[in-house]
Amino acid sequence: MNKARLKKIWKHGTTVLLGVIITILLVPSWRVSFQGWFQGLFMAQMELKEESNTPLPINVLDWVIYDDQNTATTFRNYTNKPTVLTFWATWCPPCRAELQELKTLKENYNGKVNFVSVSEESNETVKKSGLTKSYDFLYTTQLYPHFFEIQSYPTLCIINKHGELIFKHAGAGALDNEKNRDFLDGLVVNG
Repeated sequence: MNKARLKKIWKHGTTVLLGVIITILLVPSWRVSFQGWFQGLFMAQMELKEESNTPLPINVLDWVIYDDQNTATTFRNYTNKPTVLTFWATWCPPCRAELQELKTLKENYNGKVNFVSVSEESNETVKKSGLTKSYDFLYTTQLYPHFFEIQSYPTLCIINKHGELIFKHAGAGALDNEKNRDFLDGLVVNG
């Protein structure tokens, strides 16, 4: 190919790419999905570790959450084994990036660890986001328990099988790594 033809292909290719990016950014649901995907490419590693042993108060155990079918359950049902609990929102790109990390991590545990991601948005809003098709661990609630002191999204908490909050981190991070799997393996075996 000659230089003029390559230049023409490059010019039209970049114009098309720019048009696609502008379209993605103009459609709100596409923009948030794109931003979440893009942010996932650059997330720093998060290291799970035991930082405290704070027992969950009774109001957290009685906290009502709803699955994607709007069926209510209490959080007490998720304290029989280690639980990875996240607080998130559909409009939050870092939350969307972390959901993929949680899904990959969840696939390693075959039900030995609970994965629960809770939003204060309506069940309808979460369903409309389309995320319930990809993630089977999304829940909604009317109000987060004050105990967790949620100030930003996403916030991740680890609760051991004795019902104690042992780790809390605000902000997204890459979770699916060997150190974190070793940590969760230890919680499955020891508590």
